[in-house]
Amino acid sequence: MTDQGTRVRTIDIVTQGLAKRYRAERRFRFYGLSAILVSIVVLALLFISIIGNGYTAFWQTRIRLDVTFDPEVLQRDTLANADYDALVRAALQKLFPEVQGRQERRQLNGMISSGAAYALRDMALGDPDIIGKTVSVWVFADDDIDMIVKGQFSREVSEENRRISDQQLAWLDRLTAEGRVEKKFNIIFFRSGDSREPEQAGIWGAVMGSFFTLVITLLLSFPIGVAAAVYLEEFAHKNRWT
Repeated sequence: MTDQGTRVRTIDIVTQGLAKRYRAERRFRFYGLSAILVSIVVLALLFISIIGNGYTAFWQTRIRLDVTFDPEVLQRDTLANADYDALVRAALQKLFPEVQGRQERRQLNGMISSGAAYALRDMALGDPDIIGKTVSVWVFADDDIDMIVKGQFSREVSEENRRISDQQLAWLDRLTAEGRVEKKFNIIFFRSGDSREPEQAGIWGAVMGSFFTLVITLLLSFPIGVAAAVYLEEFAHKNRWT
């Protein structure tokens, strides 16, 4: 009887221990799944916030100008260093001949990105026969104009509290009515690096920096990790640390 009673008590103890262990495993599984679920929710909220606030960066406002590649400005032997900004200013002046004051001209020219000159330079260098012709060219708008077109800035804000003037808004509305304003997919965002001009900035520099960081990390960590594993498995003495 004593042996049988002892066996019964032992089985009860083992059964209780197993039940306790199973409960602990279920709690551990629950905590793990809860942590994963919370992480997924937080990550989803992060991506929603990033996409919701930054999706407009994938679109870029462009303005169509009728640019005359004036041979007096562009000499074939100095195309790389020619004053292409003068061509942009002349194209704007043709669209708004009534603009005469220095301050007004500065505001008008400020509606176009400084990158427009580089685009015209690339066109002239790629096809010198374009000199002397008038060509319709879509150029990037300045970042302030771009933000207004995308709706990031309110037009209802008073003039002194926004970065573009009422006159610039009127010019923008006129260009829009003439079909000279459009939004296109911003390929520059993916192939350009850092820039002081927001409309010309991109993520290419950050992507390449991240890539080289990963490569260097892999080159340093992989041989060290493999060597440590071989040492611990084949040569290290078995103790509490190895």
